[in-house]
Amino acid sequence: MPLILYSYIAAEILAPFFGSLIILNGILFTGRFMQIIDLIFRFNIGFADFIRLCAYLLPNLLLFSSPMASTMAVIIAFSRMNNDNEILALKAAGISLYKMLPPVVVFGVCASLLTFFVSTHLIPAGSISMKNLFFKLVSIKTEKGIIQEKRFSEHTGDLVLFVDTVDKDTKQWSGVYISDLRDKDNPITVLARHGSLSSHLDQMVMSLDLSDGNMHRTLNGTTQTIYFEHYTVNLPIEPPKSIGGMSYSDVSKNDLNQTQLLQYADKYGRDTARGISFLVEYHLRLVLSGGCFILSLLGVPIAFKSRAGSRNIGIPLGLGFYILYYVTVTMAKGMCGNSSLPVYIIMWTPNFVFGLLTLVIIYVTASEKWELLTAPMKRICSKCMFKRKNI
Repeated sequence: MPLILYSYIAAEILAPFFGSLIILNGILFTGRFMQIIDLIFRFNIGFADFIRLCAYLLPNLLLFSSPMASTMAVIIAFSRMNNDNEILALKAAGISLYKMLPPVVVFGVCASLLTFFVSTHLIPAGSISMKNLFFKLVSIKTEKGIIQEKRFSEHTGDLVLFVDTVDKDTKQWSGVYISDLRDKDNPITVLARHGSLSSHLDQMVMSLDLSDGNMHRTLNGTTQTIYFEHYTVNLPIEPPKSIGGMSYSDVSKNDLNQTQLLQYADKYGRDTARGISFLVEYHLRLVLSGGCFILSLLGVPIAFKSRAGSRNIGIPLGLGFYILYYVTVTMAKGMCGNSSLPVYIIMWTPNFVFGLLTLVIIYVTASEKWELLTAPMKRICSKCMFKRKNI
């Protein structure tokens, strides 16, 4: 009997979970898509690169959609069973709420592990891959703007390049002229017999490799001429600083795994503002994973509040708890930089509070003693009304 019951409850949860996950990711991606549509047209992103872009953005969406989908799945499953009087039949057969929890616990653990894997592995990998993708697109666009015979370069800012001829097979240049005006007070002019363009993904730079030429520059009113056999010039290309509302201008916390976050925290000092920010990110990933488990369990007693023939308040109530949880976590993040308490205590406080609240609500629901929660609220409301009358 328990195995059949557990399988039945698990099947009831999984269907709305995947459905909710698809719908929520679609909604969240629509919001992100409006932020990246300008980049798509600017870099002429093709279908294959667009699919990669969506794949790299997906982990950031899953971090928020997975806990919400797991909560909604539990609420929808048990609300349906409650409205069809299946919960009443199970209670009549001697099956209490506690005996219905094991499949929810297993599901909550799996959803929590999914959130943990997404936040600690997929988001850093997606962040780095996103940078590489856009650097490649910027490199291609820059290369197309540079390698044109007998035309001045485009998209290189204050560095102007002219190439006389380009070998179509080897991509080697002949007759290279460069005017470097990045230092307005000391302009540089470079003439080279040969040159080529190379990209370095590991360093996120593009460089011009020149050979057999000379460089002319003015330094403190003195003109200098330098002859060289080999000379390298780094191009001032600028990949997008933000993609879909996320910063990609430098090595951010999204690029780092858990071990690297702790290393950076030690590097900057765990008592400094910079070091605390890395500690906050380290604990935030763990906290959100635990929160996914807590919110999944909380969905069970919330669903029990629905009744056949009455308005289903389970889903709005579950969304309310979800929003309240994330607001609390956000407040905890903000407090870490201004409090003398350790970061882990502040960051784990929302999980402790919501975990305790979940246990209390499950106990009250299982024992059908809602007056334990409603009585204090009624007393508080009556005292407030009494004070208003006296005023």
